[in-house]
Amino acid sequence: MMDRRSLLLAGAGALSACATAAPPGEPMSDGDFRALVDGWATADRRERAVDIAVFDPRRLSASGRILYDGIAQGSGADGLLASFPWGRNGTPYAVSHRYGAYRRANADAAAIDAETAQLNTDADAGIVAPLAVLDAAIAAIDAAAARASGAAADAMRRQSAALAELRARSRIDAGVWALPGGADFYALALQFQLGEEVTPRDAHRRALGYCRSLQREADVVLRAQGLTRGSVGERLRAFSADERQLYANSAEGKAQAVADMNAALARVRPLLRDVLDGADTPAEVRLVPPEAEAGGMAGRREGGVYHVDFGAIRARPKWTLATVAYHELVPGHILQAPFERAAQAPALQTRYASGYSEGWAIYAERLADETGAYADDPASRLGYLQWMLFRFGRIVADTGIHVMRWSRERAIQELRELQGDSIAFVSIEEDVLRMCAQPGAAAAQGLAAMRIAELRDETRRRLSARDFHAAMLRHGPLSPPGLAQAARAAGAH
Repeated sequence: MMDRRSLLLAGAGALSACATAAPPGEPMSDGDFRALVDGWATADRRERAVDIAVFDPRRLSASGRILYDGIAQGSGADGLLASFPWGRNGTPYAVSHRYGAYRRANADAAAIDAETAQLNTDADAGIVAPLAVLDAAIAAIDAAAARASGAAADAMRRQSAALAELRARSRIDAGVWALPGGADFYALALQFQLGEEVTPRDAHRRALGYCRSLQREADVVLRAQGLTRGSVGERLRAFSADERQLYANSAEGKAQAVADMNAALARVRPLLRDVLDGADTPAEVRLVPPEAEAGGMAGRREGGVYHVDFGAIRARPKWTLATVAYHELVPGHILQAPFERAAQAPALQTRYASGYSEGWAIYAERLADETGAYADDPASRLGYLQWMLFRFGRIVADTGIHVMRWSRERAIQELRELQGDSIAFVSIEEDVLRMCAQPGAAAAQGLAAMRIAELRDETRRRLSARDFHAAMLRHGPLSPPGLAQAARAAGAH
C-alpha cells in the first residue's frame, strides 16, 4: 500500500501531467497572473497546491513564468504538509524556544492556551519534542512569564507546566525521523523552506563534499600560517586563540574592528564594479551602543548601516570580520533588500523562498572571494573559508540530525570537526538546538546559496556576470526554480 505522501504526490503529478498534455489555454498577462496568485494566498493550502499544479504555465510570458516557477514546488510541499495531523508551516512542534504565541508582543492568553491544547493533542499522537527542545522551551516560557502579567502570564505558566509533564514522554532522538511519518515530514519541510524539491540524503552528500573541499583549501592557508599539526578544525581553534589575532577587549579594540570592516568594504567595491550593479551603494559598519551590547546578539541592519555587536569581542579574531561586512552589506544583504522592497513580492512568493535572503548573502561572500577581495590578505581568506564551513556545515548537520539519525551530540561534534569553534554569533550547541526545533530551515539557506552558485556556473557562457546577478536580485525573494527561470528569461533578451 502506498503511503499518504506517495498518494498525494501521485495525485498532484497526474493533475499536472494532464494540464501539460492539454493544449495551452488563453495567454494570461503578468498582471492577471499576479492577481490570481494573490487570490491563492487566502485559499486552503491543499486546494491551492492542486490549483497551482493544474495551472498551465505555458499561458504565461517568460517573466510571468518566473513567479509561477517561484511558487509551484513550495506550494506542492505546503499542500502535502497540510495533510499531516501535526505540525505547522514546516515546523513539527506546536511550541519551542524559537516560536509560539508566548513570544509575541502583547501575547494573547487564548492563543497561548490553544497552543497548549495542541501540545497535548499532538502528544497523544506520539508527537513530542526531544528533551533538549522541551527544556529550552520551558526556560524561554518561564522567562517570558516573569516579564508578563495578568492572563497572559497565567497562560504561560500553564504552558510551561504542560511541557514539564511532557518530559516523561519525550525522547533522546533529536530528529523528526523518530516521529510517525517523520521522514516524509522532513523532506517536505525542506522543500517548503527552500521552494525546491531536493533529496535530503543527496543534499547531505553534496554539502559534505563541498565542506571537504573547503577544508582542503583551509589546510593550505593554515600551513602557510605555520599551523601544520592536527585536523583543520583543531588548527582553526588554535589560530582563533592566538592573542596576536585578537582585538583588544576595549573601546579602542572595538573601534579598530569597525574601522577594519569598513576598510574591507572600501577594498571590495572597485573589484565588484564590473560584475554587478550597486557596488558603490552607500553602506557602513557602526557599533551598537555599549548599553545595547548582548554578546553578539544585538547586531542588526538599518538602512545602509550594519550595527555590529562586539559584546564578546575576544571571541572575534581579526581575520573573521571582512566576510561579515561582505555578507551583511556589499555585495550581500544591502544589495538584495532594496529589490525585495521594490518588488513588493506576492505573499506566496515570499512564503516559498525562506532560504533566499541568506542564500544570496552567502553567495555574496563567495563572489567577494572570486573577485579577489582576499588576494593580499590570506588570513582573512581563512576567515571566509571558516564562515563557509559554518554555513554549509549546517546543511550537513541539519540533514544529519533529521535523516541520518545523528544524535544532537554527534551533530555538535561533526560541526566542531568541520569548522573548529563557532565563528558565528551563536554557539554550535545553540545552533544545533535550533536545527532540532526547526527542521530544514538552516539547510535551506545553504542550499539556496549552492543553487545560485550552480546557476552561475550553468549560465556563465550565455550571461554576463552583471546580467546574471541582476536576474538573481531584481525579482525579489525567489526559490531556486524561480531564480532558474529568471536566468532563462534574462538570457532570452
